[in-house]
Amino acid sequence: MTPQPEQHSKERFGLDNPNRVEHVCDRGERYIHHTSVYKSQDTLYSPFNCNPEEIVQEIEEELDAAKVPSALDVDKEYIPRRMLRKILTPRRVRTILNLPSFETRRDKDELTTLICFGSTDSKPSLKLLGVLIGMGHGKVYELLKFMEDGMDDGCLPLELGLSNRREASCRKHEGNHAIINSHNVRKEDRDVFTRWAHSLTAPYISGNKNKHLHYVLHHRDVFPMELIAKMQKDDTSESNYGSSIGSIPQYGGFSEVYQVKIEKSHCRFDDVGMRHPDGYYALKKLNSHSRENFNLELSSLLFSMDNAATRRARLHLIQVLATFEVPNPTASRTNYYLLFDWAEGNLKDFWKRNEKLRGDMSHCAWMSKQFHEICLAMQCVHNDRDRTLKYIGSDASKLTRGPPSRNFEVDLYGRHGDIKPDNFLWFHPKRPARDLIVLSDFGLARLHTQASRSNQDPGNIARTATYIAPEFDLPGGMISRASDIFGLGCVFLEHVTWFLRGFDSVENEFPARRNQKDIYGFEADKFFVIHPDGPEGKQRAFLNPEVRKWIDELQQHEDCTWYLHQLLEIIQEKMLEPDRNKRVSISLLIEDMKLLRITCERNDSFYLKTTSEPWIQSKASVPRYYSLPINIPHQESITADEHDTVPIEIDTGQR
Repeated sequence: MTPQPEQHSKERFGLDNPNRVEHVCDRGERYIHHTSVYKSQDTLYSPFNCNPEEIVQEIEEELDAAKVPSALDVDKEYIPRRMLRKILTPRRVRTILNLPSFETRRDKDELTTLICFGSTDSKPSLKLLGVLIGMGHGKVYELLKFMEDGMDDGCLPLELGLSNRREASCRKHEGNHAIINSHNVRKEDRDVFTRWAHSLTAPYISGNKNKHLHYVLHHRDVFPMELIAKMQKDDTSESNYGSSIGSIPQYGGFSEVYQVKIEKSHCRFDDVGMRHPDGYYALKKLNSHSRENFNLELSSLLFSMDNAATRRARLHLIQVLATFEVPNPTASRTNYYLLFDWAEGNLKDFWKRNEKLRGDMSHCAWMSKQFHEICLAMQCVHNDRDRTLKYIGSDASKLTRGPPSRNFEVDLYGRHGDIKPDNFLWFHPKRPARDLIVLSDFGLARLHTQASRSNQDPGNIARTATYIAPEFDLPGGMISRASDIFGLGCVFLEHVTWFLRGFDSVENEFPARRNQKDIYGFEADKFFVIHPDGPEGKQRAFLNPEVRKWIDELQQHEDCTWYLHQLLEIIQEKMLEPDRNKRVSISLLIEDMKLLRITCERNDSFYLKTTSEPWIQSKASVPRYYSLPINIPHQESITADEHDTVPIEIDTGQR
C-alpha cells in the first residue's frame, strides 16, 4: 500500500493544516516540469545499423555506471532522470524493437513513441524498459507482455508485501499485475525488479513559500542526493547541543545533519530559501521518532516564515525547503527529515574566518543592516508585528481559558528559546551576493496562545546556560519572549567584541571576566548575577558588573565608532535589562535598530568616524539617545518619509 501520513492531533498546525502543508505520496511526480510533449504517432525513427543485442548490452552497462549511491544508505542507489533520457534515447529504443521478440509488431515507430513519451491517456514505459534491461537475463524480451498487462511507468515502483511470497502490488491500479506475481516468477526476481524500479523513480523534490510539501515515502525509496559530509551525532547533553564540527554548521540539536548535493533533475525550489553557490543543501534527520516533536518544529518554522511580511525579514529566517517521513518497518517507527539550504557555518565560524573584516569601519554599515533585519526576523518568531489569528480547531480549549467543545480563534505567539551564536547561521548565497546571518534551530521553539505566552516554567525548558536570561534562575521566574531579547543582546555584544578585540576575547577573555559562581554554586559565565536585595533579602537579578565594565571599555576603544557607541548603549540599557518587565520589546528594538541603520545609510561618517574624531552633520537623522550630546534645532521639521527620525546637529566637543 502507498504510505499515508499519520493522523493524530486535531490541531491544525503544520502537518495537520491542509491549507499550508500538502502531503506528497507519489514521490513528487505531479510536480515534475515536463519539457517534452507527446510526440506524434506518425513520428519516424531511424534505428542504428547494428545488432540490437549490442545496444541492449551497452544500455545495461551505462545504467549500471549511472547509478549514484544514496546520501543516507550506500546500499541504495538511484539513476538520475536526466541520465535515463540520455541513455534510453528514442533511436536506441527503436533499435531495441528490432529484437526477435518484437518482430510481429508492424508499428514499431508508433510503439517507440508510446514507450518514450506515452500518449494522452497513458504514461511512458521508458523506466519500465530500463528496469527490464537492468535486470538482465533477457528480461527485455518480456516488455510487450508487461505493457499488455497494463503496466507502464505510472505503476512504478511496485511495493512488495510482507508475506513469504512477497507479492508486488501496484498503487496505480490498486492491485497486482499477473505478469510479475505469477507462480512462475521467483520472489527473488520480484525483489530485483522492485530494487531497479526504486532506483529509476527517486523522488522529485519541490517547494515554494506558499505551500509546504511534506513527502511521505516508502522505506525503499531512494533520496536523490549525493553525500558530501556528515555531521557528528548530537546527544542531549549541553556540551554537545549546538556544537559545530569544523566548517559544518549546526541546524539544531537532537539530530544528525548531512551535507548533500541534490541531483539537479530531481529538484526545483521556486521562491523559498537561498541557493548555495555550489548547490549544497542540509538534510536534517531528527533523532526523535515522535510525530508530535517533528510537527512542533515544522509548525514553528512555518509560523515564522508566514509572519515574514518583508523580504528583509524572510532572508534572516532559516527556511525549510521540504520535509520527509520514511517508515522503518523493522523497527516499527518513522524517521523524519527536514531539508534546508547549506550555510557556510554559524556566527562563530563567521568570526573565525573573517579576521580581515576587523577594524574595517565599513563593516559597521553591514552590521547595522544585519542587526536591524535580524530583529525583523525575531519579530516574525514572536508574532509581535500584528495580531495574526490562527485557527487551531476543536481542541483549542486545551490552549485557552474558554469553555470546552467550541471552536476558537486564538492569537498565537512564538518564542525561539535558545538564542546563541551557534544558532545563527552564516550564508553567502548566489543571490543576494552578500553575507547573511540567519536565525535558525527552532528545535526548542514553542507556540503559545496569549493566555499562556508568559507563563512558562523555566525549570522545564532546555537552554544554553551562557546566554540565558535572569528569569531562568530567579525563584518563581517565568520566561517569555523577552528572554529571547536578552539572549540577542548577548550575541550582539559578542559581535561588537569580536570586531573591536578579536575572536580570542569572545572565546576566552570576556567569558573569564564574567565567570563567577551562580545561585546553584557552579562556575558560570552568565551575563547577569543574582543577589539578595532589600530588607527581606529577596533574590534579584543585576547586570553582571564585569559586563558593564566590558561595555565601557569597548566604548572607549580607539576604533569605537559613533554607531558602535550607540549600539552598545542600546544593548546595555535595553536588551540586557535584568528585569524582564522592563526589557525592551522586539517592536521597540526594531525602531532603535532602524534608526541606527538609517543614520549609517544617510551619513557614512556615523560609522566611519570614531568617537575620538569630530562628527558634525547639520541634517543627519540619528536616534535620540542621551549618550550623544545633541542639539535639536527647533526650526527643523521631522522628515516626511521617515517620521521616526529627526534632523539634528551634533556637538562632538565633549563626551
